[in-house]
Amino acid sequence: MSDLRIGLVAEGKTDQVVIEAALKAILERPFILTLLQPETSDPFGGAGALGGGWGGVYRWCRQVVAMQCPVAENPDLAEFDLVLIHVDADVAGMRYEDANISDGRTDLPCELPCPPASDTVNALRSVLACWLDLHSAGDLPTRWLFCNPSKCVEAWVLASYENALPLLVQDLIPNIECNLSLESRLSNMPIRNRCLIRGGKKRIQGYRKAANQIQAEWQQILRSCSQAARFDMEVKTSVAS
Repeated sequence: MSDLRIGLVAEGKTDQVVIEAALKAILERPFILTLLQPETSDPFGGAGALGGGWGGVYRWCRQVVAMQCPVAENPDLAEFDLVLIHVDADVAGMRYEDANISDGRTDLPCELPCPPASDTVNALRSVLACWLDLHSAGDLPTRWLFCNPSKCVEAWVLASYENALPLLVQDLIPNIECNLSLESRLSNMPIRNRCLIRGGKKRIQGYRKAANQIQAEWQQILRSCSQAARFDMEVKTSVAS
């Protein structure tokens, strides 16, 4: 069986590390993950011409639409068996001007009360579909999937430590998908984990060190994070179809 080819559009490179670790836990076959966005481009500060963050994901989607062919028939993406579009659920609370986008859109913010996390994620997915000029998230091309950790992918990271460091994270678990301060919590973790975020900046080396923990504790993450469980199910369903 050949390797599964997966294209990833993400907010950042640390998100890629976490999502790749999740995919290793989910999939029973080897895969090759290609980061489509953000690009690696030194002339543009390391994030490519479209920039990083959710604004970069938005610009990537609009760039795909500008090719004036159906999204599902995009020739540049035909080589991939799966295309994943990642945006953290905290984007639902943002405004377009936060990402220097001035397209006259008014569908953000779309944040809803949390819990449940799914209400906000569903609203955000509708917005993401509009970025691709689709009527709804249900119109996403076959084998294209959204990945929307709530409120951020760091919920998956912290949930992976529930068994290893229970005294440090157990207070977070009951409401971890509705917590907007998880990044600051990681910054204050003991030396063993502090390498993930330092001085307010995410460190790719630290996330890579946490990748094995995320993969090994994926079942625990599924129990704590409903949107991880949703991603798990949607990936499995898509690959099986």
